[in-house]
Amino acid sequence: MSKWNSFVFVKTQKSWTDTDSVKSWPGVDTIWSTTGEWDWCVKLDEAHSNPEQTEEFAAKLRDSDWVSDTQSSFWKTVASNEA
Repeated sequence: MSKWNSFVFVKTQKSWTDTDSVKSWPGVDTIWSTTGEWDWCVKLDEAHSNPEQTEEFAAKLRDSDWVSDTQSSFWKTVASNEA
């Protein structure tokens, strides 16, 4: 069975530069600054990359006073040409 991959896109209400605090949350693999509609993208680690834990993580982010919105994205491979 393929493993899930999860990302949470974040829109902030004010400047957010303290990625170190969120980086230490359980499940965080990588944080990127992005352009366009979303300010940040958080990639969750393999242990937390599933629909349920992704939504729990997004809810925790939305409880932060600096977050105005989140959007979760998760997927898994269903077919591949890789050996």
